[in-house]
Amino acid sequence: MAFNVNNWGYVASGATIGVGFYWPGQDHGAQFAQGSPQNPGGDLISDAHEKSMDNRGQVYYGFTLTNRGLSTVFALEGGGLS
Repeated sequence: MAFNVNNWGYVASGATIGVGFYWPGQDHGAQFAQGSPQNPGGDLISDAHEKSMDNRGQVYYGFTLTNRGLSTVFALEGGGLS
């Protein structure tokens, strides 16, 4: 299942931030997620992907987002690895 959520966040030029989301209810298996720049000049690198489960059974997906370009709002996009 693919997903694309516009205006997920903001990342400044030269910054590295952590991005993550919970997917409550059940484990959706391996998911790939990345930041997609929504302003001209954004150059985003998504890496250090992680997956964990909290003590309530909610699955957390996260990654590190680095902007090598101009400051930008970004979308969260991705989907399952099948």
